[in-house]
Amino acid sequence: MLPASRPQPIVAQQEDESFSLAALAKPNAKRVHVRAHQALLEMLERPEFGAGDRIPAERDLARHLGISRMTLRKAIEQLVHEGVLERQGNRGTFVARPAVERPLNHNVQDGISKIVEHAGAVPGSRLLYFEQATASARLAELLGIAPGAALVVVKRMRSADGIAFCVETSYLPAALVPSLVAADLIDGASLYALLSQRYAIELAADDGRVCVAPMTQDEARLLGVEPGTPALVYKGVIFDVNQRAIEYLVSVNHPQRVVFRLNNARNGA
Repeated sequence: MLPASRPQPIVAQQEDESFSLAALAKPNAKRVHVRAHQALLEMLERPEFGAGDRIPAERDLARHLGISRMTLRKAIEQLVHEGVLERQGNRGTFVARPAVERPLNHNVQDGISKIVEHAGAVPGSRLLYFEQATASARLAELLGIAPGAALVVVKRMRSADGIAFCVETSYLPAALVPSLVAADLIDGASLYALLSQRYAIELAADDGRVCVAPMTQDEARLLGVEPGTPALVYKGVIFDVNQRAIEYLVSVNHPQRVVFRLNNARNGA
């Protein structure tokens, strides 16, 4: 028996070839510890494991997966580095809780900083670049402006308690934010607060979607993962109370440090 919080489902899967490293052993296969990393991820994605659950002891996991404990430790250490697992002293190794839970139906005015604060963490923002650009045909259509119109492009890395969890790029019609400069955002100031206080722009709604896409090399470096790692990507248009398109936002989120939550009240069946 595996001494974990939910051991029975793991034991029940011992004959599942998709879950066994032995079944993954093929000519020209990846190195064993890489396959161990893959097998552990598959295990943790099963519904039997949730945030905060303790994983089985190394001895039992190594026997279950048919690998050495040294190989298993390498895979676990990598998952700890990636933020999937966390060690809690002598208590064991646990499935890490996401740093940020982003509600899909939140008040747009809150912005990501307030979402992080509501979670009990300290929000951080690092300005990566600030530049003037011109609107492509696609961006012009999304923002309701003429192709070639001036844009302000702001790219920031967002963090919670000093841990980076997403890279966000904002595209704003320059005509709506005259005199906005990089210095306004260097010290982590809230863009949405600036829109409200300086430009009397009150945000009200967004229209966007979440998808999975591989990170670029730059995004992966900033978020501390391997290039090509799948990210949770939000792309959407933010509108003000007058239904004007104010911002096109692209938010690339760390797959283990962020979860998106949808909570619609039931009105009866």
